[in-house]
Amino acid sequence: MRMNRFKMAAAPVVMLGVLSPMLINCGALSMIPGADCKAMETGDFSQLKADANVKGFLEAAFTFDKLVLEMETGLIAACGELGKSLGMSDAELAAEPDGGKGGEKVCGAVSAKLDAFMKANASAQLSVEIGAPKCYADIETLNACFGTCGSPVSPGEMKAACEGGEISGECSGKCEGSCKIEAGAECSGTCSGSCSGACEADFSGTCGGKCDGKCDGKDSKGAACAGKCEGKCDAKAEGKCGGECKGTCSASCEAKAAGECKGTCSGGCDVEMKAPKCSGEFKPPSVSIDCQAQCTAKAMAKFSCDPPTVKVVAKGEANADIEKVIAGLQVALPKIVEIGVGKGKAVAMAGAGLVTQIQGAASGAASGGLEVVGCMTAAVSASVSAAASVDVNISASASVSGSASGSTGG
Repeated sequence: MRMNRFKMAAAPVVMLGVLSPMLINCGALSMIPGADCKAMETGDFSQLKADANVKGFLEAAFTFDKLVLEMETGLIAACGELGKSLGMSDAELAAEPDGGKGGEKVCGAVSAKLDAFMKANASAQLSVEIGAPKCYADIETLNACFGTCGSPVSPGEMKAACEGGEISGECSGKCEGSCKIEAGAECSGTCSGSCSGACEADFSGTCGGKCDGKCDGKDSKGAACAGKCEGKCDAKAEGKCGGECKGTCSASCEAKAAGECKGTCSGGCDVEMKAPKCSGEFKPPSVSIDCQAQCTAKAMAKFSCDPPTVKVVAKGEANADIEKVIAGLQVALPKIVEIGVGKGKAVAMAGAGLVTQIQGAASGAASGGLEVVGCMTAAVSASVSAAASVDVNISASASVSGSASGSTGG
């Protein structure tokens, strides 16, 4: 269970901690007579006599800390799912989020178990391919925040503000680019999950039509396959598809736009998009550095990622235990990679920006009085600790995905 790091006293000597947050000793500070920051326990700063910029940073620190806690909780659960498929006990998978240590404990144990399992079952020759998750910043959430501390971005400025990515959203007009349809809808494109219908390439599963590739490991050139088909299936396909899927997709389906898009349009729309998202970093030039840092940290709560594609194939002998682990990898690994690689990297960047700017704001907060100084000290401490926790979570996620993707050939 993580410690409550918000109950901190404030006095002139505390400013040493504000100026050097990595040297903050929460235990020592709690011994100094003064005001503590109860608002950092609730996130309600309405009664605090501080200016809007200080309150903005306090809200950002509280939101960011809560987000990182939820992120570690999700990582512990995802690694636990994979651990269960490996036969690990509840005791081995039990942990509470604690500055990254909980995720590190569980994911580290699962990574070690997966390594040992693969060495013991080398004949299975498990091949694991992991795609990169695509992630999005919620522009509406960011824009609402920019309106309180800077300037909202007009629709005409959005494309330029989305650095290293593209704008996507709901398009009621003509979509130019690609159209992503959510799970369960009719698909004629790339399916990130399981395809039902027909698959043009890189298929792995059951096939009720003609299988072109391998059937139960043996060459199959357009013949019926009663077992496992790998390659291409022209009808009644049920499984992973790396090429074009024609049918329905259990996850998102992305296809080249042909005018109307009943899902999410990326690349361009001839009318204003609704619920716009940016697949890069959203950095409007007219917004101040402080406002950007605050809003980016706050908006991380609405940051989303498409789960990465994970393809797992046993090229050799596969028994029931191997099949169980394959199923576990296909369910849990996308979540682990999404948290560590997708969301983790974005959250780490947001945390680094928040820590840098909140340190500067904290150094000038002495004029706000004892309570404000105490709250800013607590906010700096929370932000630094949360940012460090993200790094631990990323490493914990990487240990598992590294064990999985490095398991090819046993």
